[in-house]
Amino acid sequence: MYKAATAARYTHDPAGFKIVELPRPVLTTATQVEIIVHAASLNPIDFKRAEGMISIALPEPFPLKLGYDVSGVVTEVGSGVERFKVGDRVYGRVHAEHVGTIAEYVVAEESALAPIPDSVGYEAAAAVPLAGLTAKQALEAAGLQSGQTLFVSGGMGGVGMFALALAKLHFGAGEIITTVSTSKIDKAREMGATRVVDYTKEDYTQVLDSVADVALDTIGDATFYKVAKPNANAVSVAMLPDGNALDHFRQETVPLSMLGSVKLAVAKTVVNCAGWFLTRGFRAKNVRYSFIVLRCDGEDLERSFNPLLASGALCPVISNTYPFTDEGVRAAFTESRAGHATGKIIIKVKD
Repeated sequence: MYKAATAARYTHDPAGFKIVELPRPVLTTATQVEIIVHAASLNPIDFKRAEGMISIALPEPFPLKLGYDVSGVVTEVGSGVERFKVGDRVYGRVHAEHVGTIAEYVVAEESALAPIPDSVGYEAAAAVPLAGLTAKQALEAAGLQSGQTLFVSGGMGGVGMFALALAKLHFGAGEIITTVSTSKIDKAREMGATRVVDYTKEDYTQVLDSVADVALDTIGDATFYKVAKPNANAVSVAMLPDGNALDHFRQETVPLSMLGSVKLAVAKTVVNCAGWFLTRGFRAKNVRYSFIVLRCDGEDLERSFNPLLASGALCPVISNTYPFTDEGVRAAFTESRAGHATGKIIIKVKD
């Protein structure tokens, strides 16, 4: 048995989350590893999933296990695992079928994991995977080139924070523009922003009209196309996905019933129609728009982030760290749902 943070039903109230004892997870393929968890971080997908917002695409049994990001130590390896051995420190964003990293143990595919650099702690490592890889893949999809002007909305949220840092350290962007509230301006500049708009005092779509070669939305604002130049590239990680993106939230090993398949098809149609309406401004301005869904990739995590973390060039900002208790988990999700965290929210599972 092991302890894991769970929800007994879909709920908007973190007070319903509870740490319970469950049968300890076991390796089911040769390419999996078991990890004793030291830290996990929260992302918006965690509370959205707990609220049932992706239940059509991802039907799951209850209790619902919580968390995608993990850092810890390998305790068991499958016969086909080549990159890790027992005792290795690792971090990553687990696949959908292994969700539940806010727990004492988790099983993950080797391909989702990277080694933690020696100089990096578990909490800093746990802050990176989902948000960091999402930021990198979004900027790659948007074709950000050296010297170009980048706009990032919500620059001190999880994805926004890493987008600022990567734009400077990895992509070599020219001007890096973002929006934050007053108290976060200095932190945004530390992460890489060269120009910061205080959204509590100014309307960024007016102040930044047609300035960006690439625009990245992390807050779900359909008007961010106004910041992009005509014929520029825009990408979002927070607006409505296109219908086919719903398949990325599914566990392939969990088949849909006939009714479930019909519901998913209807949901795709509705999402596509809503998305077409929301993106009409992009088309009118000839701004190329796309929505990004994360691809788990441990080797890319290692290749792109480990040198920056090890050198100290990238230091993830942590909003708060909470204990692995009922009260700690509830408080962490309450902060996450409020949407005003500066950086990442961490749950410390083991010292």
